[in-house]
Amino acid sequence: MAFLNYSLLWGAALLAIPIVLHLMLRQQPRSLVFPALRLVRQRQESNRRQLQLRHWLLLLLRCLVIALLAVALARPSVRSPQWGDWGFLGLQFGMLVIVGAMALLALLQGRSGLVRGGLLAAVVLLCVSLAWSVRAARISVEETGLGSQRGPVAAVLVFDTSPRMRYVWQNQTRLEQAAEIAGWLLGQLPSGSEVAVVDSRPAAAAFAADRSAAARSIERLETTWSPVPLPQVLARALELVRTSSQPRREIYTFTDLTRGAWTEQPAEGLASRLAEADDVLLYVVDVGSERPQNTALGELQLSAEVLPQRSELMLEGSVSRVGAGESATIELYVEQPDPELPLIENGRTRVPEAQLRDQRIVELEEGESRGLRFRLSGLELGTHQGWLEIAGQDGLEFDDRRYFTVEVQEALPVLVLAPPGVNTRFFTEAVAPFEFRETGRAQYACTVMEQAQLPNVSLDDYAAVCLLDPTPLVPLDWERLLGYVQRGGGLGIFLGHNAEPSAFSGEPARQLLGGDLSRPWRTAGDVFLTFRDLSHPVTAAFRDVATAVPWDQFPVHRHWGLDEILDTARLVMPYSNHQAALVEVTGHRGRVLTMTTPVSDPLRPAGRSSWNELPTGSDAWPYFVLVNEMLAYLVDAGGVRLNYLAGETAVLPNARDRRPERYQLFTPLGQLQEVTAVDDQVSVRFTSLPGPYRLKGHRGGPVVRGFSVNLPETASCLERLDREALDPILGPDRYHYARDQQEIVWGVGQARRGREFYPILILLVALVLGLEHLLANRFYRPAE
Repeated sequence: MAFLNYSLLWGAALLAIPIVLHLMLRQQPRSLVFPALRLVRQRQESNRRQLQLRHWLLLLLRCLVIALLAVALARPSVRSPQWGDWGFLGLQFGMLVIVGAMALLALLQGRSGLVRGGLLAAVVLLCVSLAWSVRAARISVEETGLGSQRGPVAAVLVFDTSPRMRYVWQNQTRLEQAAEIAGWLLGQLPSGSEVAVVDSRPAAAAFAADRSAAARSIERLETTWSPVPLPQVLARALELVRTSSQPRREIYTFTDLTRGAWTEQPAEGLASRLAEADDVLLYVVDVGSERPQNTALGELQLSAEVLPQRSELMLEGSVSRVGAGESATIELYVEQPDPELPLIENGRTRVPEAQLRDQRIVELEEGESRGLRFRLSGLELGTHQGWLEIAGQDGLEFDDRRYFTVEVQEALPVLVLAPPGVNTRFFTEAVAPFEFRETGRAQYACTVMEQAQLPNVSLDDYAAVCLLDPTPLVPLDWERLLGYVQRGGGLGIFLGHNAEPSAFSGEPARQLLGGDLSRPWRTAGDVFLTFRDLSHPVTAAFRDVATAVPWDQFPVHRHWGLDEILDTARLVMPYSNHQAALVEVTGHRGRVLTMTTPVSDPLRPAGRSSWNELPTGSDAWPYFVLVNEMLAYLVDAGGVRLNYLAGETAVLPNARDRRPERYQLFTPLGQLQEVTAVDDQVSVRFTSLPGPYRLKGHRGGPVVRGFSVNLPETASCLERLDREALDPILGPDRYHYARDQQEIVWGVGQARRGREFYPILILLVALVLGLEHLLANRFYRPAE
């Protein structure tokens, strides 16, 4: 327990005043002569005892008033975690007073020895218990180091520097408001205090050399585009402050108290760690707006990131409103390709000019979200960068723009090999329909050749090679295909009735097939394809409709068995009889997919069943999607990613025989960096800033590429976190909440001094005074 004014405890010496007055002013008995002396003496003894009891009781109440008043003015207090201990002490003291009064009454009234002995024993036990409890409470206070309020402290100032803190309210960003309060707080800390400034960057924290260094750190605070979640930052601050040797340790957390800052990735066990470190005082300073107003764009979804020439790009997104409803104008901008740009000119970065391609006006109600859809066509060959933008300004500017990058390229060359008599149209029309080929929108340029021409073809001229129902290959052909895959090519094998196990058993064939070809399986028409792993890129397109795909309407009548599947092989899709249907072989630079039933078998006359009805069934859309996803995986078209979230590593394929080895990287801020391709790919790790990133190299002329970076949609969520929701994260009654400087002053005073007994003691003084007045009037009222 601590006292704000120790000197006022000397006021308890005023207890002597009522005692002296009692001794000086007590009435002396007067001598009277009565005839019935015996009865009068008995009555006199009875009256004397009653009067004596009344005097002692009033003396006790008057002494208690002075003692309580002296203790109350001394302002005793305890820390909040010790409130229960001192409350228990108060209960023990109250019981001691009651039992002591009963024992005194028993002595004055001459009760039996058993009653007096029992009450006196109870008084002794209560005194011992009270003394022991007081000693334990004092030891607890000494261990927690609660000392003078003006002694030095170890203070860690934690700042939420996530992008949400850029929200402008009352002409200040939330981070500027936090820095202003922190600067004031820094001047209020006691002399000799240790101070550390910790923000949402993933960097090590340490105490500043002095208060001036801490002030400079506060002035240099900036938002972090890839922030560490605030509970994890708080856990790091807790570890730091516990390394200090100061007797008092405090953490001040400056936050806008938005839900995403606290609940997106909460630190496990933070509440329990804070409970263990009960000597560390925690303050949550809320600098957020209670009624934010903001219009935000959601994440963009592109129909494709790599497009064939003259195809159409579909952009889908959303726009949402927080606060009062209003209209928003959404504009679509696309940069005009220029092979000479970007470049540095007069110290500034010149980029291609952006052209407004489309716009929408959207009416939004409070809390409403509306979908957006834009179509973009007429894009030339090359890389195109653009963005969606909300016209005008609001409180949070960074979520008013969403960037995107797409690449338009010529149709990828695909070689289709098949023996004579094998129908290739089911495959080629599925991946490159006639209408798309005629209008130049086909993504693949399929070249169909007979299998016998394989030795005379330069396989490296093609992005993928597909064998449809191949006949036995000589070992040299298998070796050529294996070498093609090892150099990064994609190979698709669709086995049919032309296959022979003996001719597909060599080592190069096993490495490509993924196992040993055993025998053809015949079914009763009740076997069909099923899903096993929807996380694979080939089957991921079916993820949202997996339960609605009618594979049972496209039965498989015959298929090959694949035994002793290699460790480098992965089962992508099985049949309903649990045999392998689609297998991928890994371990090469390129990719290999083997399907154990063909996609080229036509409908057979009555009495003769085809191998399957995948391409020939009614409304065979599952087959169409499957072969397109297989080919996209083989050519790695689905693996080309041009749009990233902040903090992710951007990886672009970079074939060494067609692309430059070195690039100049232009960041969204115009900063210039050198990037070198390694293992046929360009990697950019530092992508924390949202915006367009541009790569410029030279190979027979300028080569311009790029990618875009955006923040996740949750980065701009301004939904407030209720105080009740913060309790499970930090622990109930474990932190002090404040919104301004006055509340910080009050909270710090309460935390350092603890919870005061002053209100309770003053209430007790009033109660005892009232009781004394009531008893005095009753004892000394004039006889009627």
